[in-house]
Amino acid sequence: MELSSAASEKIANLLAASGALSQDRLTKITTQCGPNKSKIVEELLKKQFTTEADIAKTISRSFSIKQVDLKETQIKPELITILPTEFVKKEKVIPFELQGGTLKVAVADPLKLSHGPKIKSFTKKNVLFSVATLSNVEQISKSKVWDIRIAKKETKTPNKTSIAAATGSLNVVGVVDKIFQDALRDGTSDIHIEVFKDNVAKVRYRNDGIMKIQESFDPILAPNYMAVVTRLKIMAGCNISESRLPQDGAITVQDKSNNGIDVDVRFNTVPTKYGERICMRLLRSTNVIGLDKIGIPMSELSKFIKAIESPQGMVLVTGPTGSGKTTTLYAALAHLNKPEKNILTAEDPVEYTMEGIGQIQANEQIGLSFASILRAFLRQDPEVILVGEIRDKETVDIAIKAALTGHLLLSTLHTKDAIQTIIRLTNMGVPNFMIAGALNTVVAQRLARKICSNCKVEDSSITQSQLKDIGFGLTELETLKVYKGQGCSECKDTGYKGRQGIYEILEVNQALASAIIEGKRAPEMLKIAKENGFKTIDQVARDHIRNGVITYEEFLRTISLQN
Repeated sequence: MELSSAASEKIANLLAASGALSQDRLTKITTQCGPNKSKIVEELLKKQFTTEADIAKTISRSFSIKQVDLKETQIKPELITILPTEFVKKEKVIPFELQGGTLKVAVADPLKLSHGPKIKSFTKKNVLFSVATLSNVEQISKSKVWDIRIAKKETKTPNKTSIAAATGSLNVVGVVDKIFQDALRDGTSDIHIEVFKDNVAKVRYRNDGIMKIQESFDPILAPNYMAVVTRLKIMAGCNISESRLPQDGAITVQDKSNNGIDVDVRFNTVPTKYGERICMRLLRSTNVIGLDKIGIPMSELSKFIKAIESPQGMVLVTGPTGSGKTTTLYAALAHLNKPEKNILTAEDPVEYTMEGIGQIQANEQIGLSFASILRAFLRQDPEVILVGEIRDKETVDIAIKAALTGHLLLSTLHTKDAIQTIIRLTNMGVPNFMIAGALNTVVAQRLARKICSNCKVEDSSITQSQLKDIGFGLTELETLKVYKGQGCSECKDTGYKGRQGIYEILEVNQALASAIIEGKRAPEMLKIAKENGFKTIDQVARDHIRNGVITYEEFLRTISLQN
């Protein structure tokens, strides 16, 4: 059984203090091991200066706990799932008996006695420790008895196919792997795992912006919810004993349906009334899309390219969560990424890895904030800086100054539209003249589901009144045709396949810059922008309805009409 340096030293000192090991022998072995103190106990045993039985007896006396000789047959079925298997195997703590409200747990490492509060939190039982020999604990922890097996369960609804019925008896590792592989195969962007009242647990996938319950996991998830959560937290590098606070982590999984390529997963868990809720975003790092492929109309794309090729200034991308802001920014970086340019990014987290670009992961817990990274960047001689998000006044102040002093600054904000971005900067305390001087372009965007081209038909259920309400003119309504997908095998009977970016691109020209300096209100700035050729996001979305790209329903789902 491998011991940590602290555990090995602790055992050796306990042996010396009890008289079971002479001080001379302890000094000799400690000197021999040097910095590799984890080998102290191993060397003591090898030279027969002590025995495993002596170690167990010493721990028993030192901590007033009983000794026990563990047998596989002691591990009854109710003990197999009382603690997460990963926890048992990693920490070498063996639950071997349950008496009423007390759980008996065996350890060989005295430092594991500190896990008492964690085990009580897991099990809601009082914990009574015993000590066993190192070999005994190692043998039982590696026993097949801990392979959690999930019995087959039949569903009464014929449309529901349980995972167990489809693939046989699965362990928790297999369940988690299937959750990931199904999501990767289906093109899922986010996985949600949550538990509700009466131990009802669900897995939901977000595909093309829409959440859908994965009913095949229902029979398996509820009875094994805690084990699944623990497995994911271990994979994400989170603290499995902390269930009261939100935690963030990262996982890398292999996409077996795509030549086994690595896919990064952004992991987050939050405590709810009925248990921890998990959200994971799948980041397909190889899929950085070119600027000409992200869906910006060619007439508007030239404005965006002009902005990002400027030697200095600020380009902001805005929109709600899941609207594709990161995709747009990385498309811009890919366009700019040339050996002669020094490009640096500050992100939380780093979502796509790009060769030739310096990417920094923000970490607020150690003081590595966007603001502190930005200050450091200014001493790194960059041409282009990307900040994942402008969240506070300190960050926006440094970003504005960077944009005014010879750097191209790319970032995101959470605002409704391009004009509101200017108002937001003002509300964050940035002087109007600095906004006018620094801000080059604002891109506001949404993602809408595209009509499946294989089953597209005219939608006769939409009335002229409904179309008029979203901004179509009376003359146009007489000839306008709108479309929908009626559902087919290619779109899995949804009527939708793929997604269409909807973009409004606001150039801060001289007229608009003057309006910003004068402190004009949003409607006045919008009027000036329109006079200079600006198309609002709802105008662009109506173009997509005209062209049969999106449905009337998708317009309503994604677009807030301009006032």
